[in-house]
Amino acid sequence: MEQKNNSDQVLNTVRSIVYHLNDVNWVKMTQKMMALPINNVKLLDDITNIIFDRALKRQNYTHIYAQMCARLINDSKFNNLIATDTEITFQKVLLKKCHDVFYSNYQEELNKLKDTMKNDNMVPKKCLSGVLNNFLFNFQKRSICNCRFIGELFKNGAFPEKYILKCIGDLGKEKNDNNYELQMHCLCIILQSVGLILSKTSYDLNKNINKLVSSMENHGMSSTLKCLIKKLKIMNSKGWMDEEPVKFAGTNCNAYRDLPPHMQMVYRVRSKKIMSDWAYDESHDHRLNVVNNYKIEVRSNIPPKL
Repeated sequence: MEQKNNSDQVLNTVRSIVYHLNDVNWVKMTQKMMALPINNVKLLDDITNIIFDRALKRQNYTHIYAQMCARLINDSKFNNLIATDTEITFQKVLLKKCHDVFYSNYQEELNKLKDTMKNDNMVPKKCLSGVLNNFLFNFQKRSICNCRFIGELFKNGAFPEKYILKCIGDLGKEKNDNNYELQMHCLCIILQSVGLILSKTSYDLNKNINKLVSSMENHGMSSTLKCLIKKLKIMNSKGWMDEEPVKFAGTNCNAYRDLPPHMQMVYRVRSKKIMSDWAYDESHDHRLNVVNNYKIEVRSNIPPKL
């Protein structure tokens, strides 16, 4: 019981630190974080969860959270507070959370949501009123913020180069028709953060930039993404000069309801398409079941051959 109370106190302190982190106090707050008594893996995982979730929610302060994480990773005392018989470190736990969000499957998450709504007997009309819109918005926002966080971690030496190159390579693969624009935008966000560093290595960024530029021929691409691709092209031609990032439309809003009306319409249109596909699949399954039941019934009435 005493250990649980101590863990609760530590977690409350962590929440207070990360919820009030800013450009002025981040060094002091990081030192306060380093002094916390972390004596088990479960507590470390809970602390990392709090930091990671807050970093993705406060996108304008992503660089600050990345700087704090880099300090914690490089502080041997902070990592040695954990039980010495394990190889668990703050960096490994943090990278695992970044990995899970980066490789989260859009279709799988959508299917889970559909199953939940079926179990809750939620009708399509109620879904269209908000649940599906919120899902689309939150999945998109979380994916983009995670890529921005990954890029900032790499800039601060807290994200290995081989992992960032794998992220870039995976985002540059053949397009996912269901989420193509989000995939391209995530690639742009990472390149904008790490381009300056990678340009000084043997890695060829021109291949990625050329592919992004050629994708602009997609007439369904938003003007925001086209603007970001053009900016990346200019940055690449000028040696990746440091510029203010171009933000994805709507990501400054913390919730779907905060979006301006014209942006809400984008999510409603996508939601209606998903719901129409969902209704079609259900009707198709129903017809297939009817046909199969009919075949079974007919076969059961056929007299056996002599």
